[in-house]
Amino acid sequence: MGQKICAIVTDKKYKYNKNLIHFLENDVVIIPLKIDGNTIQYFIKEADNFDTIIEYIEYLKSLPFYNIMGSSSESEQSINSIIDIIETYQLENFSIEYYTEWADLPDDNFYIAVINGKIKKDSIVLDEEKFFGNYSNKKEYNENIGLNFSWVANEERYFNYENAKNSYYKNN
Repeated sequence: MGQKICAIVTDKKYKYNKNLIHFLENDVVIIPLKIDGNTIQYFIKEADNFDTIIEYIEYLKSLPFYNIMGSSSESEQSINSIIDIIETYQLENFSIEYYTEWADLPDDNFYIAVINGKIKKDSIVLDEEKFFGNYSNKKEYNENIGLNFSWVANEERYFNYENAKNSYYKNN
């Protein structure tokens, strides 16, 4: 089994709830998520239809299945978890990245950036031809957020959600 991690990365330094697993590294806060690839892929793909994160969240909340999305599995977080973090901490500058490896080779790498509350459509990276060219824009958006290192390279902490959770509770 290879690396599988998803996280929200933001420049917003805030007194985050101590029960929310999060790390301050350099000038960014990394909030690992325990979310499956299909869920985060859906979240990112649908965001391409909206200009702002507020509009997108309102749309998600209007869906008939919104109230049950959070109960699909106790072992995984849901889109509700992402919305809750964004709204609770009023995140306006952040990225969400989902990264997997198999046999030390990159497998999935999904990404989206939101800057000043605006969804940056040219940041969206998914496994569809329409989005392939956007991969080269990740660096620029990461720098806008203050991320100037590869957080996924820290496999000791970010190999998977459980590693992040264990690291967090070991140090807090």
